[in-house]
Amino acid sequence: DVGTLVESFFGDVGDEVRGSMSVPMDIDESDTDYVLTLDVPGVSLESIAIDVHEDRVSIAGERLTKETPVATEDGECEGVDGAGPKPTVKRSRRERPAGKFERRLRLTMAIEHDSVSAELSDGVLVVTLPKADPEKGKRRVPVSRS
Repeated sequence: DVGTLVESFFGDVGDEVRGSMSVPMDIDESDTDYVLTLDVPGVSLESIAIDVHEDRVSIAGERLTKETPVATEDGECEGVDGAGPKPTVKRSRRERPAGKFERRLRLTMAIEHDSVSAELSDGVLVVTLPKADPEKGKRRVPVSRS
């Protein structure tokens, strides 16, 4: 099972999938960062939102489809307010996914928030999440005699 394999390699990443559209994601880890690669064909740059907080990341977006007027079986017009000429196209099948998606996951280490980067190219979103230095913010508390 792939989920078990991911958990055995990364620990419990706490991956959560939400929305009406499924978006496949790869998670790669090096000594210095995590790299998330998501297939998001047809998703515009403007609709993508990436939020990070400590060891958590959320990636959301939406793929819109161009609404083509399509005749239903009773001849009514679907996808348009009904105004205008009746369409001549009858949809036989719809397989291309559309809608909103959200992927939330918890990583095994905190993230360096100010250094996160993301790039969208040819329908592939690559998010680089540098790991925070575990020693940063850590300090020894001196103990005094009373």
